[in-house]
Amino acid sequence: MIPQTISQRGKRENFDAIVIGSGIAGLCYILELAHLQPNARVALLCKSTLTQSNSYYAQGGIAAAHPPEDLIEQHIADTIAAGDYHGDAHAIELLLQQGPESIRYLMAQGVEFDHDASDKPILAQEGGHSARRVYHCGDHTGAAIIQALIKKLAQLKNVKVLENHIAINLIKQNEEVVGTYVLDEKSELIHTFFAKVIVLATGGAGRVYRYTSNPDTATGDGVAMAYRAGAAIRDMEFYQFHPTLLYHPTVNNFLISEALRGEGAYLRLADTGERFMQRYAPEAMELATRDVVARAIFSEIERSHFDYVHLDIRHIDKTLLKQRFPTIYKTLQGLGLDLSQDLIPVVPAAHYMCGGVIADVNGQTSLARLFAIGETAATGLHGANRLASNSLLEGVIMGRNAARISIDLLKNPLPPLEAISDWDSRSVVDLRRASQVHGHWRGLRGEMTSYAGIVRTEAGLKDQLKLIHTRKNMVEQYYWRHSITRDLIELRNIICVAELIVRAALARQESRGGHYREDYPLHLTK
Repeated sequence: MIPQTISQRGKRENFDAIVIGSGIAGLCYILELAHLQPNARVALLCKSTLTQSNSYYAQGGIAAAHPPEDLIEQHIADTIAAGDYHGDAHAIELLLQQGPESIRYLMAQGVEFDHDASDKPILAQEGGHSARRVYHCGDHTGAAIIQALIKKLAQLKNVKVLENHIAINLIKQNEEVVGTYVLDEKSELIHTFFAKVIVLATGGAGRVYRYTSNPDTATGDGVAMAYRAGAAIRDMEFYQFHPTLLYHPTVNNFLISEALRGEGAYLRLADTGERFMQRYAPEAMELATRDVVARAIFSEIERSHFDYVHLDIRHIDKTLLKQRFPTIYKTLQGLGLDLSQDLIPVVPAAHYMCGGVIADVNGQTSLARLFAIGETAATGLHGANRLASNSLLEGVIMGRNAARISIDLLKNPLPPLEAISDWDSRSVVDLRRASQVHGHWRGLRGEMTSYAGIVRTEAGLKDQLKLIHTRKNMVEQYYWRHSITRDLIELRNIICVAELIVRAALARQESRGGHYREDYPLHLTK
């Protein structure tokens, strides 16, 4: 197999704004910007298709207070408590105050939340919530929202949707972010795109772990690119594991919504059938926060001879289950499982990145012209552990806020960009080396699950850091010598994110929220 040298040099193009990521935050940014400044020319970069995002696969719903039955102050208090008192109280208040209006905004975009015969919303309750405040569309809320927003997007004439286009690195000039290098996966060319505003809406990084609810696109690209550009990052040690991913030999990332536990599902040991949450959260039981439930399941799996526990909702009426959870019911049925009759095997899985690129509630980062919104951003809303269903709400609010704030940047032209070169595109194609990228990927994900997963120790984290450095050196050498592919971009980003997680986990010598140190099991402060 003889390596070949090719050119990947693409085109140069200017935009008013470049949005990287097509989840709820990115789409809301574009729609709000189009409303405020219809002539703004926008590029939307999608690694895969428009619907491939964490937002699309969100099952449970979107949390917002529903006065007068549920006050915003209660939502704020629940969010602070779920975040294990690590959140930014000011940011939490500013964001959650916009909750009710955000629901009205989504409804105006065509989202049809479940409601009863009198047109009153049917609200769900999930772990950590003290009231029913989760708006939903069956058990496919994310898909319903994204589909409605995409319909609105299709009406915009100044938005260039670029599917299968992957941002590689941000471009800086005089401490400003002015663009990004972008791989067109189909042509294999690398384009140089410039814009007055760059918006990171790339979602999370669940693929850094072996088990995850995230789609394949969730590789932490925004955090990695921002970090390499010099943006400030925080709270990467707080990775939230969802307690109940379906445990199945072929279906690897199907989530069993927390809303099932909200409707009364039990967790049982796989061997004895015993309910066990009373040992970990005697008051909240199955409705404890995700960090508590995930750690409980992990502990019980370690003590048993099974790799999973069971979720049991057989005591709930079958008709109700089919109406409330149609997607889950049909998916399990296709796998030979009946939600109304069978125990469902589940395992904790990486679900949500609570840290990320430091940003205010408007998405502004430490770098000029660079915005981070949604899961990519660390505003302080989630603290050490995300309150269920707060993430879609954050995406709506931050997307719209960022659009309003970035208007001023669109009024003035970019500085001269002639000094910025196109991609140095003479590179070697080596198919054998390309196949070895997958070996690094599998190895890293397994190691992160073992050493930097739900339960951590100093010795394990230090071992993992050494392994990361070894892989990082090898991959960096390969990156600078060979042609750029999506697999290579994602592997490089995941290694960067893994290092940030491990370093942060080593530095935090306490247990808090999604970060549990077996050698430091107590809080340093409350």
